[in-house]
This record gives sequence, structure tokens and C-alpha cells, in this order.
Amino acid sequence: MLLLMLTALITAQAQNTLGKTDDIGRVALAVMVPEMAENVPAGAAQLLENKMMQIATINGLGAGGVDPRFCIVPMVNILTKDITPTAPPMIALNMEITFYIVDAVGQTIFTQSTIAAKGVGQTEDKAYISGIRNINVRAGQFKGFIENGKNKIIEYYNSKCDAIIKEAQALAGQKRYEEALFNLMSIPDVCRECYDKSMDLSTEIYKEYANYKCTQYLSAARAAWANMDADLAAANLSKITPDMACYNDAVNLTDQITRKMIADGANVWNYKMKRYDDAVETERLTIRAKRDVAVAWAHATYWGRYNYNWGWLYNRYRY
Repeated sequence: MLLLMLTALITAQAQNTLGKTDDIGRVALAVMVPEMAENVPAGAAQLLENKMMQIATINGLGAGGVDPRFCIVPMVNILTKDITPTAPPMIALNMEITFYIVDAVGQTIFTQSTIAAKGVGQTEDKAYISGIRNINVRAGQFKGFIENGKNKIIEYYNSKCDAIIKEAQALAGQKRYEEALFNLMSIPDVCRECYDKSMDLSTEIYKEYANYKCTQYLSAARAAWANMDADLAAANLSKITPDMACYNDAVNLTDQITRKMIADGANVWNYKMKRYDDAVETERLTIRAKRDVAVAWAHATYWGRYNYNWGWLYNRYRY
């Protein structure tokens, strides 16, 4: 499962001129075959996902992103099923496959594209797989399909920017820092004004998060050392970075442990606190740390939080 977002032609061109960026914070689409797409045999679901990812990638929106709310999902309808007059007899299917780009959280269809496919096989499942294999992922209709979907996602972020910013501030106030950072870091850089606002706020929230975690790590390190467990103390101290408010206290604890171990005749403790060489390195590592926190939160909780009910789409269009 994969993922993520100015307006009109100018912004579409801006996306194409950007250099390579991290998966989070760029326009990308997840692809999935929900269980409610019940016309899709289990053996064909992965093949269909691969075809959808090829369509997204060829048209510039394929990436291993982390936000599955913006997706390509399929709906398959069997128009005819015939038995061929051959030996052995084969099953021939005429299918109509519709691809939707949707906001799975907002339960909104952004755009759709329908193709016809034919497949033949010894079983219905094999005929189905044959039909999917015959999908031409380079068909011209998919270019407009993906482009329209991308613009709709960008419009979503531009129109919802103030709400996203306020929600992130509220989440940080509840100490839900990781979720706040994920929401901010998911804003694509083609939405320049909103992106700049989100990056400024994400830095502030990351500092709050880092200091909050620093207190936890330092307390755990002190507790470990109180039990003379230098290894566990080191494991917690290793999580404290120079941008955290309690860094100097952590350095003092490291020095204390080192002096004690030397005084007791132990081998010199090799643990050293992390150090950054300059402000440029600090900024670079802070940006990376913000992204790492956002991605880790998404992998740990996002799918569980958004266990989508696809009835709004499949029940509506069921034949």
C-alpha cells in the first residue's frame, strides 16, 4: 500500500520541475484493492495493484508514500461470460474496469477512468487475471486521469491549509506531537505558501517534542544508572541529541558514569554523547528527524486509525 498533493496548470508544471524529494511531503497516491471490491479474485488483487501503481508511476505520482487517504481504487464489472467452443473449453470474460482517485477519509471521488478488458482462461479466475494483464498502463486516458486527481489533491491542501495548521497546534497541545508532525510534513511542497507555514510550525512542534522526549530519556538513564546498569543508561542517553534542551544534563550524567567506572577499576566506558559540528548540520538533522518521527507514527498507527469503510463507494455503484 502506498501514497500523497497550487492549482491549475502552473502548479502541475511546478510539480514536474521539482527535484527528487522524500516520499512524505510530495504528491503521491496509494493504490489498493479494498475487500469490498468483491469481483476481484484474491489471486488477481496484487496484479491489479501493480497495474495501478504503474499507471501512477508512469504519470508522475508513484512513490512509496505514507499517507493512504488519497488512493486509486478499482471497481470491476463482468459484462459477459462465455464458454469458448474449443478443446478444452475456456472461459472468456468481457470486463469493464473503473479506476477512481478518491479521498478515502472525506469519502469523495476526485476523478475516474473506465477501460474495457478481455481475458480468457481455463478458470474464471485465470480469465480474470488474463484480462488484467491486458490492461495498457500507457493508455493516453490515464494521463488526464492522474493529472486531474493530482490537481484535486493539491486543491484540497490549499483550501484546508488553515484547518490543518490549527489541528496540528491542537494536537501538539495534547502532546500528540508525532501526529501533528505527520499532518504538517504531509503537505506537499508544490503548495508553497501552505508548505512554508507548515515547515515553520513543524520546527516549533518538533522542538517541543524533542524536549518532551529528552526528559523521558534522561529520567530513564538516571534510573538505570541508579541500578548501576551502564548499558541501559547508555541506550537511553544515545537517544538524546544536541538539539534537545536536556542535552547538557545528559553530558554531565555521561561524565559522571565515566568517572565512576574508571574509579572502580573498570575499563574506560566508550560511550560518547552525540555532537553536531555546526548549525547547518543541526538544521539538516532536525529536518530529517521531523520526517523520521512523522513516518514512524504513520507506520505504527495510521492504518489502524483509518480502517476505511468502503461502503460509500462500492454500495453506491454496485450493479
